[in-house]
Amino acid sequence: MTTPTVHSFYQSNIPARLVESQARVFAHLNIPLKQWQDDNSTHYDWINMIMRSDDLGPLAVIADIDAFPLSRTGFDMLVAQAEKGALAGLAQTANHKDPNRVYAAPMFMAVQRQVYNDLGAPSMAHSKTGDVAQILTDRAHQAGVEVALIYPSFSVLPRWALSDHGMYGIGTFYGDNAFFHLFESRRTQTQDLFCAVAEGVVSGRHNWQRYLEIMEQAPPPAKKKKFFGLF
Repeated sequence: MTTPTVHSFYQSNIPARLVESQARVFAHLNIPLKQWQDDNSTHYDWINMIMRSDDLGPLAVIADIDAFPLSRTGFDMLVAQAEKGALAGLAQTANHKDPNRVYAAPMFMAVQRQVYNDLGAPSMAHSKTGDVAQILTDRAHQAGVEVALIYPSFSVLPRWALSDHGMYGIGTFYGDNAFFHLFESRRTQTQDLFCAVAEGVVSGRHNWQRYLEIMEQAPPPAKKKKFFGLF
């Protein structure tokens, strides 16, 4: 069976080394990847376009630019679940909206385009009640469509609660050596972590101590300046 192409969105403010590191991992795992640079669209507009483009094949697989599979096995399992009719993806919560609703996040998600259409082809824009693409999980639950979630195993730097399923954060590893997502990719330090984990996948040997050391090098919080007078 043909391996589906993964589609990944980024804009020109994303450092080239992140784009290149993601591409290296996918090439190493022999997974087709198309990286879309688009400074004229929002993330959710781009997701809508991918979901509604029937010429891209029957299965839609999308990923954030700061995410990649850790193994071919993990990727193939995600794809297999989607091919059977499930909405498959990495688990996340929008804690600022509803910390108890876990959904398949577009940082790595796969679904049949027909399933998406059957669910009403909803816009993946964020709303008052959900984050980007969260509506698809809501629609799936309402329609009785399986939502196959891959939960975090651990994070290099835990940061947020995931309802009653533990925590996730900066440098999160999902499933059984299945996927990695960075979060906060705008920082030089986290970019270093992303590149290091990508190298671990390609080399076949993860340097866990190095990952910890990268995040331990965080500069101390800046001291607040004291202002006097009217300020």
